[in-house]
Amino acid sequence: MQILLEVILVLTAFISLIPVINMRKNRGDLKYSCLKVLIYSTFIWTILIILERLSTHSFIIYYAGMLGYTLRLLFAVLMLCTIFQYVGKKVPKPMMMTLGFLVLIDLGLALTNSSTGWLLELSRTELVSFNDLYTSNYGALFVYHMVVSYIIAISAIVLLFVFLGKQKGIRQYKEVTQMMAYSVILVLLFNALQLFVVELNVNLTYISLVIVAYVLYDVIFRKDMVFNLRASGRSEILANMREMYILTDADHKIIEISPLLLEKYNLLFEDVISQPFEKVAALMADKVTLYSEYNMNEDMYEDKDHYHLREKEFKLKGMNESGHMILLYDETQVYLLLRELNQLSNYDSMTGLNNRNYIENKLKMIKDTKHIGVLSLDLNCLKINNDYLGHERGDFLLKSLADRLKMVFNDVPHKDIGRIGGDEFIVIVYETNKELLEQKQLELLKACEHPDIEQLISVSVGMAYYREGNSNIYNLIQHADAQMYEMKSIASKDYKTKLIEYIKLQDKYIR
Repeated sequence: MQILLEVILVLTAFISLIPVINMRKNRGDLKYSCLKVLIYSTFIWTILIILERLSTHSFIIYYAGMLGYTLRLLFAVLMLCTIFQYVGKKVPKPMMMTLGFLVLIDLGLALTNSSTGWLLELSRTELVSFNDLYTSNYGALFVYHMVVSYIIAISAIVLLFVFLGKQKGIRQYKEVTQMMAYSVILVLLFNALQLFVVELNVNLTYISLVIVAYVLYDVIFRKDMVFNLRASGRSEILANMREMYILTDADHKIIEISPLLLEKYNLLFEDVISQPFEKVAALMADKVTLYSEYNMNEDMYEDKDHYHLREKEFKLKGMNESGHMILLYDETQVYLLLRELNQLSNYDSMTGLNNRNYIENKLKMIKDTKHIGVLSLDLNCLKINNDYLGHERGDFLLKSLADRLKMVFNDVPHKDIGRIGGDEFIVIVYETNKELLEQKQLELLKACEHPDIEQLISVSVGMAYYREGNSNIYNLIQHADAQMYEMKSIASKDYKTKLIEYIKLQDKYIR
């Protein structure tokens, strides 16, 4: 049993050395200060344990053992300070001064114990070997020393678990929670064994606290991405960037977010941290459009801010965990400019409908006309209206017909409506049937009727539909045109006669 304990003690000493070596590589990072002092203090305790067991001088053995009491309290204080830094808070100055005062008192008790016996009922002259440090009775103030040490350590653990409870959605925090829980149980178990169960000449408190120190080093210094970002100063660099940003873990759960983004869209940090990126994007959906590629055809996005997303995976040096940096480039003005250019390229400025260029591009994409229907439309006597009643009258008819087309086909989900010539319009309906097309044709003609000739929109409409379809959309359009011209041969003559009579009666002349 003794040999096993000695082996465990040697392994513990090596474990305490590992963080010291690695922490020295980052000694310039001030935000690691408490964790560094904790690691160094643990290693100093290791040296004292070695001196205690190997030295032949009673003075060295005695005070090496007594200083372990002070280091136990100092460890608890530094653990609390480390957790404060980990959760991004500052230790209140009054608390820090009080804790420092308690450590000094404990140091005084340890150094004067030989004459007072307040921590251990053993003087330096009574010491024969290091075993006496573990077999002597505890002093009158030992209980208070233990209570203060554990109150501070438990406060640190409670602070950590409160913080972790708010970050439970982030993967690496789950590991932090598990490892800290195991280490706390280990410390309590080892201390209970040495205090109440067995009498050993090995300091189990030292062993357990070295393990806790290593766990803190492992989960904070090596594995926690947020702490590493903050400690290395990268988060300050990000905060001063012109572009807004979001950092996520490997599962796309948010670990850091631009303060500008929170402020601009009235988001609370606690509402977005550890949440999936998609959920946070949904919170901003009424004000923001996020996209990787432009889409100029969606009117619903016109009044929103537009951000072009650029996402890149990153990995911090010395860490196994990877994350994602999502940069949000504000391209609202670019979007509006592109939309304006798109309108000029694909939309008719008079009616707001698709133009000939847009329709021709869509026709090139149609490979099969199955379940596709076409309506071909032509305004009757547009030239006469322009010549005798003015171009304002012609513009009115064009806009009115466009409005009627939008209204009638509003409930049809898959369609393209365009003005493809001066008085020519076309409607292409996808995934439809002949009955629906005939119904819409009748609805349109009815919507254009009016007893007042100035409000009447005389239009000829032809329809074509192939139930089985074929490979040529242009044949379908030709059939619709043929029907339209057949209707126009009658409707145009009737409307022209009525229009000329109206012009003569109103005594209106050519312009």
